[in-house]
Amino acid sequence: MSPELPPHTSSGLLEGIAENALDDDYYEVRPPRSSNPRGVGTVVAGVGIAFFALLVTIGSVQNRNEAPTNRVERNTLVSDIQSRKSTLDKGEAQTEKLRSDVTKLQALSNDTNPDYENLRVTTGDSAASGSGIVIVADNSTGRNTDGRVTDVDLQILVNGLWYAGAEAISINGNRLGTLSSIRSVDGAMTVNFRSIGSPYRLVVLGDSQSLNDRLDENAGGRYWAERVRQAGLRFDLQREGRLNVPAVPAQRVTITHATAVKGDS
Repeated sequence: MSPELPPHTSSGLLEGIAENALDDDYYEVRPPRSSNPRGVGTVVAGVGIAFFALLVTIGSVQNRNEAPTNRVERNTLVSDIQSRKSTLDKGEAQTEKLRSDVTKLQALSNDTNPDYENLRVTTGDSAASGSGIVIVADNSTGRNTDGRVTDVDLQILVNGLWYAGAEAISINGNRLGTLSSIRSVDGAMTVNFRSIGSPYRLVVLGDSQSLNDRLDENAGGRYWAERVRQAGLRFDLQREGRLNVPAVPAQRVTITHATAVKGDS
C-alpha cells in the first residue's frame, strides 16, 4: 500500500503537472512570417508588364496622331517634285519654240531685207557668189633671189583690189574680212593664221571689167607690174562669170574689244 500524501501536497502536484504538460518552447513567441517571395516577384512582373503596355499604348497613339502629318508632308513633297518637273518640261518646250522662231525670223529677214544680206556679204559673215576675176600669183621660175612672193606683195595686191572695187576676196580658199591678216612666218605664208602655199589663187568678186581697169590704174596694180618686170613673178588675171567665196572664219568677224561710240545728239 502506498503511503498517502497530504491533501495540500497532492493538489499542488497535479496543478504542476497540468501547468507543465507542454514544453516551454511552445509558448515562445515567434516573429510573424515574411511575405512569400514568389508573391512579390509576381507583383513586380505584373507592374512591369503594365508599364510596358502603357508605353506601347502611348507609342501607338503618337504614331496614329503623327501618321496624317507624315502623309501630308510626303504628298506635298511628291506634288512639289511633279510641279517642278512639269515647269522644267514647259521651259524646255518654250526654249525649243523660241529657237525655232528665231531661225524663222532670221530666214525671213534674209529674204525680205536686202540691206542686211548685203551687210553680211560685205563683212564676210556669209558665203558669196557672183562674177569677178581670178588672179594667180606665183614665184619666179628663175634663180632671182628676189623672185619669191612675200606677204607684203600679197597685202599690196589685196589693197589694190579693194581700191578697184572688189566686193569679196579669198586667197587659196581663205576669205578675207575686216580682221583678217596676211603674214609670212619663217618663209611660210599664212592667211587668217592658216598656212597656205604657192601658187596663190585670188578669187575676187565684183564687176570684172571695172576691177581689171581700176587695178591697172592704182598703186597696187603698178607695184605688181614692176615686180613682174624686175623679179619675174608670175601674174595671171582672168575674168570669170561665176565664182564662189566662203564665209570668213567666225573669229575673224566677231569684234570682242572695240565698241561703237554714239555721236552727240
